[in-house]
Amino acid sequence: MDVMKLMDRVGLVALAVLALALSSPAGATPYIAGFVEGAQAVRVEQNDALGDGEIGDRSYPRSEFRAQFTAQDDMDLASLFLRVDLVSDATDADRNAVDVREAYIKLYPATWLDVKFGRQVATWGTGDLVFANDLFAKDWDAFFTGMNDSYLKPPQDLLRLTFYAGNTTAELAAAPYFTSDNLPDGRRLSIFNPFMQQSVGAAQAPMVIRPEKNLTNGELFARVFGNTGSFEWALYGYKGFWPTPQGMLMDAGGGVPALYFPEMWSSGASLRGPVGSFLVNLEGAAYISREDEDGDNPTIPNSVVRGIVGLEKSLGNDWTVGAQYFGEQMLAYDEYEEAHKQAFGVDEVPYEELRSTATARITKFMMNQSLQLSLFGYTGLTDEDWHLRPVVTYKVTDAVTWTTGANIVGGEEPYTMFGQFRDNDNIYMRLRYSF
Repeated sequence: MDVMKLMDRVGLVALAVLALALSSPAGATPYIAGFVEGAQAVRVEQNDALGDGEIGDRSYPRSEFRAQFTAQDDMDLASLFLRVDLVSDATDADRNAVDVREAYIKLYPATWLDVKFGRQVATWGTGDLVFANDLFAKDWDAFFTGMNDSYLKPPQDLLRLTFYAGNTTAELAAAPYFTSDNLPDGRRLSIFNPFMQQSVGAAQAPMVIRPEKNLTNGELFARVFGNTGSFEWALYGYKGFWPTPQGMLMDAGGGVPALYFPEMWSSGASLRGPVGSFLVNLEGAAYISREDEDGDNPTIPNSVVRGIVGLEKSLGNDWTVGAQYFGEQMLAYDEYEEAHKQAFGVDEVPYEELRSTATARITKFMMNQSLQLSLFGYTGLTDEDWHLRPVVTYKVTDAVTWTTGANIVGGEEPYTMFGQFRDNDNIYMRLRYSF
């Protein structure tokens, strides 16, 4: 990273900390917390796309030292929040940086209104590591290289308005520009290049064109939610872009193809609550592809309907199990099938009309809950791919936590969600001291 840019970021952080200190009433002290953590991930199989040879020759998907500082100050009419990561990353030199994960002001102008603006981490929906209505950005690079699950959600610059009316709450979030998912780019993990039809490293990664950062390309998120009896319900809406670059430009200039983010909008609903001894969640969303509403352009994603059905149950003795079904139904499938065959001169299309994925989670606490054993797994029922995430977390003391786990990924085809990351299996370790 450029030294001047780094100094600018450090200066901004210092100003924010100073503002927190000065905003506190006399005698009041802002809440301060944080942690320091070392993380190391090791690839456990050869990956030809990344030039791996013997075990000792293989690069590390993640090798970093991270320090996080959190400060919060609550006042009568406002609160200030700051969360900053200082990162030294041996795998990616560009990540030796000051990473401002959250920096926002929350105002309380009326009993029925909250206003929150600045950099925030946002999430909603009912799925457990599967998403229908949650279209806030995701960090898949962190997800597949051993970071804490909280890092799946990167920050976004948002203005959020929350309105309260009895038992119902409405929330509107506006982003001044589009924030895409953070996707592997061939440096930490090999990726699938659809133009080459093979897994590649960074040198052969496909070009990705992002919308310009301006208000025209901003995002709008909306949610209305409340409770009816013991059930939580919610309605959702979104206007923006597909979060991953699913559109293809066969000539982005000079004969070079590229991926891009087509426009889309969505609406959906969710319901969660107890049914007998189970906690049940239901969620559905319709994604409308604004640039291909007829579904006959094979280079633009079709409109789809996504659905989640989930069950969770406590078995006693600190055992918890959960399972989910996640389905994606392509609309205008016949048009997609015919257009794809004609455009690419093939007899078969890569995706089925209904794509199904099942997940399961098993969690066990031991040793007075200081030891947590967890296994989360995906299996693509139609795509024939899979991802296993075993994790062991041990609290050595109240301040020191040791975590070790693995990402086991595979699939029959290199273009599916998990199949594209095959040959990227890794184990990881993290040691964190919290204060």
